[in-house]
Amino acid sequence: MTDKPKTYIINFVAAGVNLWALNQYLHDSREIIAYWNYIPLVYCVKSYLSAAEVSDRLRPFLLRTYMVTEINEYNLDGLLPKEAWSWFYMDHHEKGELPTGLGQLGRGIFDFLPPPKK
Repeated sequence: MTDKPKTYIINFVAAGVNLWALNQYLHDSREIIAYWNYIPLVYCVKSYLSAAEVSDRLRPFLLRTYMVTEINEYNLDGLLPKEAWSWFYMDHHEKGELPTGLGQLGRGIFDFLPPPKK
């Protein structure tokens, strides 16, 4: 096991996916250290598993076309809320309660910022 978990982005086709079951798995699994879902149908997870192992664990939930790719958290860019960018650099030790919604849509454009410069 490495000292730090790897960060992966998961993209998938939504048809037939039980998003509640997927979120419940990500929340309950001890193999998933942390996850976020600020962009619909795009999840980022932290895990000590390899991309192939994460893919194997997700296969029962995603059913169709999907991709698991490692993210280099020091080479990111885009437009996301501040808390989304800080997630990449946090050490995660505990998971909180499972949110009742599946993301925060409709936020103001000024709530979205580029990643912090390191």
